[in-house]
Amino acid sequence: MYNIFLTIFFLLVFHPLFAQQVTISGNAPDYAGNVIVFYTLDNYFCEGEINIAECTVGDNGDFSVNFPVSDVKLIFTRLGVFNVRLFVEPGFSYEVQLPPLINKAPEDMVNPFFKESMVTMYLLSVKNNKDEIIDTDKDLNNQILGFYQTFNLYYDSLAVDVAFRRPVARLDSIINDFMEILPQTDNRFFDDYAFYRSGLLYFIAQRGGVRYISEKYFARKPLQYDNQAYMELFNNTYDEYFRQTNSAISNAINRQGSFIRLKRLLLQDGVLPTDSLCELVILKNTHDEFYAEQFSRSALLNILDSVIVYSKIERHCEIAEQIRSKITRLLRGFEPPDFELYKHDNTLVNLQNYSGKYVYLMFCTTYSYICLSQYKHLEELYQRHHKWLDIVVISADDNFENMLDFRQKSGYLWDFLHFGNDPEVLKKYDVRMFPTGYLIDPEGKMVLSPAPAPVPLYVPEYYDEGGASELERTLWRELNNKGLWQEYIRRGLIDTR
Repeated sequence: MYNIFLTIFFLLVFHPLFAQQVTISGNAPDYAGNVIVFYTLDNYFCEGEINIAECTVGDNGDFSVNFPVSDVKLIFTRLGVFNVRLFVEPGFSYEVQLPPLINKAPEDMVNPFFKESMVTMYLLSVKNNKDEIIDTDKDLNNQILGFYQTFNLYYDSLAVDVAFRRPVARLDSIINDFMEILPQTDNRFFDDYAFYRSGLLYFIAQRGGVRYISEKYFARKPLQYDNQAYMELFNNTYDEYFRQTNSAISNAINRQGSFIRLKRLLLQDGVLPTDSLCELVILKNTHDEFYAEQFSRSALLNILDSVIVYSKIERHCEIAEQIRSKITRLLRGFEPPDFELYKHDNTLVNLQNYSGKYVYLMFCTTYSYICLSQYKHLEELYQRHHKWLDIVVISADDNFENMLDFRQKSGYLWDFLHFGNDPEVLKKYDVRMFPTGYLIDPEGKMVLSPAPAPVPLYVPEYYDEGGASELERTLWRELNNKGLWQEYIRRGLIDTR
């Protein structure tokens, strides 16, 4: 029994999945009443954001939040114009000071290209997992900030030499000197972080190539999925790796769509000596190549599906599912991202509320001239086709009241939803301009991404000789191809008069 107890104890304490609570607290009166949401990345290929915790700042400015982590993790929160980052360690407590509250301008709220200013959370006090107060200068976050003061000097100097094609002598010695002047710590994560950041010096100097960097930094070493420095060097090292190998790789992908065959071929050349490293390279390149034109998309999807089924590494199965979700979310025949948004009648709705009919989903604002010109033609579309086609506008207005006031004054009868309850819906649908439209079928599957505007942008009087807009011709082709046009006429859903 004693041996069994010891076995269970060590499995719990030292198992990598054993999580400990992290606490973040502080006082920020400027943020009173605001909800602070903390995120982390799902992986360093998709860079999807996972909500790991949130809290509401009290009337007196106090806030506190707890969440479990099993290893060092980089988290972040969006506070107005700032993106505030913090490395958290299992079992640690952080008393922090938030940056001054500077809200985004209304136009920045709906600008998909707006970038927040990256800052590191300011630490007032830190307790470790033994509840001991530690010097904030020795906290991992400040150690990393101090690291960059040294690293940037070396990186910038080397980058200038490379840019001017000056010979870079004694690169190994330079990197060794750099590593030796770093402070000595007992934090394994910091040591690994510094080691993999130093690999960027080899990379920008173009010294040794993929094989050399792979052997020095990745071969037969543990994979560090959540170490930003590791993953950024990894992404640079193995970029376009499928294209750099032989034609047999292309055949394994395009003709066979075979994960097993692809993995076997990649293991043979010696650059990727382990299953784990080989699979991670496959995941990275499958994600990247899906957005290029070198390889068959259906074949790449087959490979992802095979990783999910055949990989013995649980994290790789998770990453494959995350990649698959990202790359298929706006593809024809797949379910588009769901949302929960408040409708003009203040009810909370999602895509399932519109099942059973086609949906023309359009992202717009009520103050854009182009959107306003489209609304007039949406009204015509609504009057002719509302029996079988739901028109839904997701409004990116500053606030719900502006959207509601516009709908009441305009008299438009289709549904208006406000993005405020789920601002990430703009990213989910890759909205880069207003208006942007999508067509979804009665089964909830994507038909067109993007779909034509009611009339072509900037040409508001465009119709064909028969009086049909490009969108209406698209709708007719969709119904005709599925044999629904005559059926809808028979059921009285389409008026042919």
